[in-house]
Amino acid sequence: MIDDALRKRVAQQRWYHTMELAPGLVTHGWFDLRADVHRYGLPERMDGLRALDVGTWDGFWAFEMERRGAQVVALDLDDERDLDWPPRRRPRSYGDEPRGAGFALAHEVLGSRVERVVRSIYDATPDDLGTFDWVLCGSVLIHLRDQMLALERIAGLCRGTFISAEEYDRPTSLLPIPVSRYRADRDSAVVFWQPSARTWRRMLWTAGFDRVETRDRFDMRAGEGERAFRVRHQILHGTARSPDQAPVRDPTSLRSAVWKAATEKRSALRRAAGESIRSKSV
Repeated sequence: MIDDALRKRVAQQRWYHTMELAPGLVTHGWFDLRADVHRYGLPERMDGLRALDVGTWDGFWAFEMERRGAQVVALDLDDERDLDWPPRRRPRSYGDEPRGAGFALAHEVLGSRVERVVRSIYDATPDDLGTFDWVLCGSVLIHLRDQMLALERIAGLCRGTFISAEEYDRPTSLLPIPVSRYRADRDSAVVFWQPSARTWRRMLWTAGFDRVETRDRFDMRAGEGERAFRVRHQILHGTARSPDQAPVRDPTSLRSAVWKAATEKRSALRRAAGESIRSKSV
C-alpha cells in the first residue's frame, strides 16, 4: 500500500527516468524507455549473472536488470562538479541536490539490493569492482570528454557482453570512413564529440571488443508537449575476448584488403578486355 506521504516524495523529486515504482506509482521523468526495453537485447532472465549499469542516474536499467535476476552494481557521480564540462560552458553554480537522490528514493520503494558506487567510469577498474557478465551504458559516452578511455575501462570490466546505446551523427554516418564531429561549443546538451554510427562500432573494437554487432537503431523520445524531442540512437553489442583467445584481425584492414583485391581484379579484367579488343582489330 502506497501512502500519501510517499506519493508526495515521489512527486516532488526531479526525475531523469520514467519508472513504475509500484502499481499506480510512476515517476515523471524526462526519458521514458519502457516501450524500448526490448530493443536493447537483455536476456529475459539474468539469474546468477553480475551486471553493471554505467551512468545509472535514477537507476532505470539497474533495477530492470535486477528484476531479471542479476546481481547489479550501478555506477554514477553525485556532484555535478565532477562531470565533464567544456571550459567555456562550465556552470558558475551547481544545484545542492545530489544526482543520486532519485536513485535512493527508487531503491527504497522497490526494496532493491542494487549496489550504487559513486565513481567515474574513468576510474572504474576490476581491482575495485570485479568483472561483469553484462555491462550496459546508455546515453553516457556521448557526454564524455574522453570516450575512448571510458570504453577501455568498460572493456576491462566486461567478461561477457557490453550493450552500448548512444546518439550518433547522422550526416557523417553517410561517409565510408569513421569520423566524429566536434560539438563542445554548441548551445545545447554537453557533447564534446559526436561520432558517426561507423565510428562508434570502430571505437568498441579498438577498446577490446572483438565482435561488434548493431542490434537496433531508434528514436529515443524525451520531454512532453512543446518541449518534446527525439534523439536518434544506435544500440551495439560488443563481445569481450576471453584471456586465452587470440585477437581478431583489424576489420578496417580486412575491408581494405578486400577492396584492394577487388580493385586489382577489376583492373586485370579491363586489361584483358583491352588486349582482346586490340588483337581482334589487328
